[in-house]
Amino acid sequence: MEIVQLVEKKVLQFAEIVLDVLEGGIGYQTFEKRLKTELDNLGVEIIKEVIEAIDLQIKQEKSMRKGYQVVRSGDSKTLLTLLGELTYSRTYYRDQETREYAYLADQKVGITPHMRVEPTVKAELLESAAHMSYERATVQQSQHAPELKVSRQSVCTAVKDFKAQEPPPPLTKKQVKNLYIQADEDHIAVRSRRGSQARLIYIHEGYGNRPRRHLKNARYFTSVAQNPLEFWFEICDYIAQHYDLCCLEGVYISGDGASWIHTGVEAIPNATFILDRFHLAKYIITASAHVEGLKRKLFHHIRCLDKEKVMANLEGALELADSQARKERVRKTMTYIKNNWEGIQAAIENPQITCSAEGHVSHILSARMSSRPMAWSLEGAGNMASMLAVRANKESITDHYLSSWNEKLPVLEITEEVQKQVQYLKAKIKAGKENVGNMPLTQSGVSLTRETLQGLKGRRVG
Repeated sequence: MEIVQLVEKKVLQFAEIVLDVLEGGIGYQTFEKRLKTELDNLGVEIIKEVIEAIDLQIKQEKSMRKGYQVVRSGDSKTLLTLLGELTYSRTYYRDQETREYAYLADQKVGITPHMRVEPTVKAELLESAAHMSYERATVQQSQHAPELKVSRQSVCTAVKDFKAQEPPPPLTKKQVKNLYIQADEDHIAVRSRRGSQARLIYIHEGYGNRPRRHLKNARYFTSVAQNPLEFWFEICDYIAQHYDLCCLEGVYISGDGASWIHTGVEAIPNATFILDRFHLAKYIITASAHVEGLKRKLFHHIRCLDKEKVMANLEGALELADSQARKERVRKTMTYIKNNWEGIQAAIENPQITCSAEGHVSHILSARMSSRPMAWSLEGAGNMASMLAVRANKESITDHYLSSWNEKLPVLEITEEVQKQVQYLKAKIKAGKENVGNMPLTQSGVSLTRETLQGLKGRRVG
């Protein structure tokens, strides 16, 4: 593994580029592009050297390939990396017992037989795909390096492979008096399925006002295909792992009254459901539009928690409705209030508890999943919603994706070879000061750059 020699060779090329800039040979923008290209090329060559060194080590040390017999050497593999296209050689082996064939070096670094795009590239694509279309994500990835352009299907496959990692349980549980849970859903288009929803639940500890109003320690969860009760049990498990239940006095669940949200009261002990005032107001306004002064009366009776008068006024509005559509709106409002009266009562008794789930769904889910005409597969929708929750939790999609990938990989062990390179590098650094005067750039010709380099030779750093 001649990495030190490779770096030395590249350093001379970098020096030529720098000198061209200082002497006015090229412009600064051209310098940036050339330097990036050279650095990327160096990175690709180093990766090639590392993989081929691992392959050579496996081939030479039979203890690292017990039971495997060499079939042939020098098979090439081309792979797309973040630094560019990588082509390297490795050895093909056969297991003497199972008769199975394998590239052991590929297995060692986590390269699968049909892999054409490296996981790090896919991880970067996922970061982009979380807020733009698959096609735009591929374009953005390749804007500075056209060889990094992949197909939309590659991005789609990466999304389907994504799996969010569970947060580790804390060493000490938080002690809070109240927890607030808010829930709502985004209606999305899933192929071959009607009425599909991407559900959002988030937990927080109240509101903070500095530097601006915000949710304290909010944690977001999403689900598309999961059973509602199982989804709520996941929330219940998170609360049990992260909060001291002995100190917890109240858990308040806010939402629009959908049946799947009411399920949370069944799953979480001592939880109280609070109806979202926005949705209640929307129902009242649509039911009272054709009767003057009715809206004000309904809101007044609701504030007084007088259910009988609320229903009586709605009965009168039903009789005055002059079209079937208006009658249907009034009936829906009556049913909605009947089914959610306990939630209405809790909302009036706890005016300090508000709900912003509608806005959170819009910003976190709808902006990517339903604001433009698009259709999802069930698996793709679920994983995209999971990625959006990761981003809302201010975590890295890249880290989540690579963490699940790295769990499958063994630890690289090329200690002896690395030690040789380190010793060689230390020797070169020690001898470097003695050889500074031998640089060809400082010994021929006359230029401002060479005079500057000559001056630098005599300076002491530090």
